Amino acid sequence: MFEGLYIARSGVQASKAALNITGQNITNANTEGYTRQRVDQNSLPPSDSGGQWASLGTSVGTGVSVDSISQLRDAFLDSEYRTQNAKSGESAQWVDTLYDMEDIFTTTTTASSSSNVSVIDVLSNQFSNFLTQLQNITSSYSSVSEGNVREAAKSLATQLNTAARALNTIREQQYNHLEEYNVNTVNDLLKSIASLDKRIKDAELSGSPVLELKDQQNLLLDKLSKYVPIKVVQESEKLDNGKSVDTTKVYLADANGNKLAGNYELIGGADGSDYAQFTITQDAPEEGKSFGITQLHLTKLSVNGTIPTDADGNPELQGMTNDDIATGAFAASLALLNDSGDYDGDSTSPRGIGFYSQYLDTIARELASTLNNLNYNPNKKDSSGNTIPAEQQILFSGSVETGTLDDITKGITAANIHVASTWKDGVLTTNKDVSNSGDDNSGACPNILTMIAKLKDDKITLTTDTGAIVFNGTLQKAFASVSAMLALNTNSMQTIDNTNSQLLNNIDNSRQELSSVSLDDEAISIVQYTQSLNASSRFMTAVDECLQTIINNMGLVGRG
Repeated sequence: MFEGLYIARSGVQASKAALNITGQNITNANTEGYTRQRVDQNSLPPSDSGGQWASLGTSVGTGVSVDSISQLRDAFLDSEYRTQNAKSGESAQWVDTLYDMEDIFTTTTTASSSSNVSVIDVLSNQFSNFLTQLQNITSSYSSVSEGNVREAAKSLATQLNTAARALNTIREQQYNHLEEYNVNTVNDLLKSIASLDKRIKDAELSGSPVLELKDQQNLLLDKLSKYVPIKVVQESEKLDNGKSVDTTKVYLADANGNKLAGNYELIGGADGSDYAQFTITQDAPEEGKSFGITQLHLTKLSVNGTIPTDADGNPELQGMTNDDIATGAFAASLALLNDSGDYDGDSTSPRGIGFYSQYLDTIARELASTLNNLNYNPNKKDSSGNTIPAEQQILFSGSVETGTLDDITKGITAANIHVASTWKDGVLTTNKDVSNSGDDNSGACPNILTMIAKLKDDKITLTTDTGAIVFNGTLQKAFASVSAMLALNTNSMQTIDNTNSQLLNNIDNSRQELSSVSLDDEAISIVQYTQSLNASSRFMTAVDECLQTIINNMGLVGRG
């Protein structure tokens, strides 16, 4: 009968533990990163179970044991979430930057008479205004009309300058954000995750609860996966005292969440407390480019909290390169900073900031080259009868205004294009007809009409230095194509980002169904465990009453 008391007591203890865990779940229902907990319990065998001789009669178990408290987590879903989170982090970074770039080339206006909103392509708008002023000359040439063309040309050049500077500003912001925020954030996360792993291991060795610490660690791992793709590996170690402790190791992964062949360690060491750090450098610009390649590096694991250094005091690095960063916000930043699409000589290269910067340079040079060559009249003479050199007939220039037309054109970029200082009244050649060479600014202005046709109607092909075709069409459409290509790129990336976000939400919903706290379920558990506690308590009372009867009342019959 005494065994009944032990059975009842174990039931009370199990129900009490379950109620406490239910309370813990309820109070943390809104805690970020908290994972629902449960009591792991097993029935205890009869006291004579496992003896050498079989027992006689009926054997009854000896109650229930509370073996541990566990979390309701799925390692597979965690891995899937982190892999998808890296993809979502990458596309989100792209979308944010592309929208910032779109703002350079478009402006939104609201008509005063209505609520209609219109989006204006500022670069194309300025080009159209320049064409309009050229067309005005053909009906009536004067110093005023040429001045209007010159002012429209200045506005167009200024718009190119502004766009080029704005793209450069976005590039600097992207680099600074990568260096001062993303890298620092990731490095802090790595330190914190490694520190938590050491605390978890120490707590497990001492027999202290660690589930809340594991929640913190998993939350940080989720945040880390936004920036770089990771593979989390739990290595179990069995100690001499029979206990097992887990050590968390984190590796750089590919786009599918598989550990890279290089085994690039982010967190490791004997007890999981060693961590690597990311650093970035920027190479000197190559010839013909205004920006250098940004390189991301990964240091070796820390030793006693210190990153090892070489003889020159520089951090020792693992062999990771930019190509090893498959997805994540890091991958997006590197592509935006380094990749220039067709200008890289690789049709698969993403169109980062460099593509639009170099495309602006291309159309700026094409504009200047077209108008400078059309305006140049080798037969044009000054008042003294001397032939006017080409450099004094140019309309646009860049970093240089002397030399041949080709020399002047080569120095032109979107950032430095401007109306040449030599463009004064009478420089604009309206007529190249030799028979009318003494009266350039009269007649039907056939040379101006030729300029208009070249800008508006004649098709051109714009290519990169490697011969890749980046545009086919008129120069007017080439100016309009900047915002069009950017809009297409943005819409495509927005679609990818929406898909990534949806997939991430689906995986997270699956995780939440398993791991999050449901107040309705916990309320049912309270009722269930309360009834179990009451029943176990009543069973203990019944056993106690039986014992009282046996001890105090048996054997009294027949006394007297």
